[in-house]
Amino acid sequence: MRNRDARPQPPENELDSLSEEHVEIRRRHHELDEAILHGHGSPRIVDAAGSLVKAMLQHFTHEEQFQKNFPLRLGEAQRHAGINLMAELLRIEAGLKQAEVYAALRLRGICSRWMRGHLDMEGREFELAPRPPAPEPNRIQAP
Repeated sequence: MRNRDARPQPPENELDSLSEEHVEIRRRHHELDEAILHGHGSPRIVDAAGSLVKAMLQHFTHEEQFQKNFPLRLGEAQRHAGINLMAELLRIEAGLKQAEVYAALRLRGICSRWMRGHLDMEGREFELAPRPPAPEPNRIQAP
């Protein structure tokens, strides 16, 4: 009898590709943080944000293709949130083309929230996220 919770695993090369994109997004996010926090000036901030938004848009396009090949059990709210995020990224991209530093600041916040939520959700979906060690008996756990 087949376990109801057993999910077919996607091909490793596709997961590896998406994971590499996650690493690239984190790297570009860090570059944007550095440009903002160290006062590298508007042109550098806009340039770093432009690289980040391109990486995120490319990643979401690849995820959409992946979703067609390997459907995830996403709820309607998650699908709607993904559509809204893509629309916001396209607005930010348009703002960056106008050299709007505010668009870079919006992108920084959006990307930070996305990395916390999205990457955690993907890890749970594919059981890739590291699991915390089991608590030791008779040991007080930190909150």
